[in-house]
Amino acid sequence: MVRAKFKPIPPDERIRELRKELKALQKEEPSPERAERLAAFARAAHEERQLNMAMHTAQLCLDEDPDAPALLMAAYQPDGEDDPEEELRTWQDLQDLARYVDRPDVRETADQRIRETATAWIASAGDAERRHRMRTLTSMFDRAFADEIHDSTRF
Repeated sequence: MVRAKFKPIPPDERIRELRKELKALQKEEPSPERAERLAAFARAAHEERQLNMAMHTAQLCLDEDPDAPALLMAAYQPDGEDDPEEELRTWQDLQDLARYVDRPDVRETADQRIRETATAWIASAGDAERRHRMRTLTSMFDRAFADEIHDSTRF
């Protein structure tokens, strides 16, 4: 009989842990430190696709952050990943979250970062790879956005 050294965490268990953490955060007094933890929690909840928790904690974070939206933006800053597709998804998550909490300033910043990342990613590819990346952009966003990026990278 083979026993796994490390058992994978079931998705339901991770959601229960997030709920416990949310309750603990809600019991704390408002403070800049709590705002920082709320921002990190919003990102973690978003990664687990618990959008209601992410929206709620993002709004609390924005209400408590003295330099709003700096903490929320920092929580969604990609972790030095070399994968531009993952970076684009992260910025797209922040863009969606900004729409949910009605923060046009955060959405504009996310839009700008998406454009910068997509432009650099497309410009760094050869012809065959560029076509593949353009299809990826089309599926992630839309055809108009992909065409706009393509046109901006032409020499």
